[in-house]
Amino acid sequence: AITITDKDGSVTLEQKDQQWNVLERDGFEAKFEDIQKLVSDSVTLKSLRQINASEKQYGRFELVDPSSSQDKSGLKLEFKGSDKKVLKTLLIGKKSSSNSGANAGSPFGSSENQRFVLADGIINVIEIDFSSALNDIAADASEWLNKDDFLKIEKIESVSVNHPDKANSWSLTREKDGDDMTLVDAKEGEKLDSSKGNSAGRVFGFANFDDVASKETDPKDIGMDKAVSANIETFEGYTFAIKMSKSGEDHYMTVNAAGTRVPQDDESKARVPQPDESKPREPGKDEKPEDKERLDKEHADNLAKLITDREKTHKDSQTKTKADRDKAFSDNLAKLKKLEGWTFKVTSFTFDAIYKTRAEMMEEEKEEEAADTTGLPGAPGDAAAAKNKADGEAFLAANKSKEGVVTTDSGLQYKTIKEGDGPSPAATDTVTVNYKGTLIDGKEFDSGNGISFPLNGVIKGWTEGLQLMKAGGSTRFFIPSDLAYGPSGPPNIGPNSTLIFDVDLLSIKGKEQASANPATPAAPVDPAPKQVVTSDIIKVPSAEEMKKGAKIEVIKKEDLPAEIEKAKQKDKEQPAPEAEEKK
Repeated sequence: AITITDKDGSVTLEQKDQQWNVLERDGFEAKFEDIQKLVSDSVTLKSLRQINASEKQYGRFELVDPSSSQDKSGLKLEFKGSDKKVLKTLLIGKKSSSNSGANAGSPFGSSENQRFVLADGIINVIEIDFSSALNDIAADASEWLNKDDFLKIEKIESVSVNHPDKANSWSLTREKDGDDMTLVDAKEGEKLDSSKGNSAGRVFGFANFDDVASKETDPKDIGMDKAVSANIETFEGYTFAIKMSKSGEDHYMTVNAAGTRVPQDDESKARVPQPDESKPREPGKDEKPEDKERLDKEHADNLAKLITDREKTHKDSQTKTKADRDKAFSDNLAKLKKLEGWTFKVTSFTFDAIYKTRAEMMEEEKEEEAADTTGLPGAPGDAAAAKNKADGEAFLAANKSKEGVVTTDSGLQYKTIKEGDGPSPAATDTVTVNYKGTLIDGKEFDSGNGISFPLNGVIKGWTEGLQLMKAGGSTRFFIPSDLAYGPSGPPNIGPNSTLIFDVDLLSIKGKEQASANPATPAAPVDPAPKQVVTSDIIKVPSAEEMKKGAKIEVIKKEDLPAEIEKAKQKDKEQPAPEAEEKK
């Protein structure tokens, strides 16, 4: 077992039945790779130098035993044998920086690349880097949970959401994968919001969890006594029964999975005959009449053998494909079964796409467009814009002093909810995110799961803000109107509105390739269309289109060439931008 203790608490990682578990989480599986790295880094410590200091001076290096509850205490790492006896103890102290190693000659200045460690009564200085297990080690049980084998639902066929109040329940379905979701048993006057419907059709495609609730937790304490349930079926044959709840700012869910794999068409589809299987024999130049019958028979026999061999290869391939898919389905179902009996603490993005009432899934009624009076002094649009701008400035002024909020030079504010452990994107990268957008009054105006787009094709606040994130992280952005849509805010946002976005950065496309290949001068290219159409077949509307109510949407693969040509043609037809719009 391994026990990690700091002044705020402790976590014990224990090995049982050939698996590492987290004791403080009722024995939930721990991530073996993290434990393996911790053990490896701890037993191969190399001391750069030793420091002579009395026990009274340990506080200077934050090496006081955490059991003393002093401010200058360190983090205790204990390795124990099967008999629970301590085999080795390390006290991990504060970090320091030195102009050596990775820091030597760095144009960015020194980073914390060293750490004090107390072992066998001797203070050692060891070298650490970003990847070292002793760099950010924490006595936090949630950080040691195995989160790799969590829920991932693909190819959704139907979603049924049931609320305690049955009037709020709803169901969506579709005929085949890739189609738009449609509302089941639509009532008179109801029209499904296609964006929300399709978001529901992608729910849990990029799910993750932060922690697990204790099995002793009272369901009432986390809202599970009034849970919203969802039944999801996929085209592959999985069925999921999910319960969801909210308690204050926290979100919880449970998962039960079952199913029987649905055979796919290619597993029984007949082989398509090839042209050479019916090709007639061409007589030889000097062929004798008495040889024709024999040669015709040999040709027919060869064709028959060729067809038989190909039929066998086709059947064998289908048999193997079916066996491989059966095994993959069975293995995945076994992994999903391990999730049963646990209550997971998740981010709001995880199930926000379906944690909605029936009314919230419908299109909002649009007010009849009035005559355009925005150009007149004192018009309602001017008043709304002025009010939104004043409210936003007041909100940001109060918000910047709140705990954890950082303000950049541009005026963008952000708060890191969860630090990622991957790379950060550049402005030219394509990223995949979960997001939810709200106004400062809390009204949600947009959301999406697993949405991909080029970072330089969105509002300025996103372009700047996401470059501050690391893949795997979650951040809340507070975006001033001049970094959002300014006076051109769409109807559901309004002019000069300050926006709040919760963003999960899931991945960065091409980041490794971009860093591996040195930049080379680019050849001149035609100007890109104003409406960005990405290689990920995600269409990102321009600010002007957003004003008309357009949203980020997925383009089907077969429609992509036509969409690209349409965007180019639209760009040619638009007048050249004014000088002040050029960057």
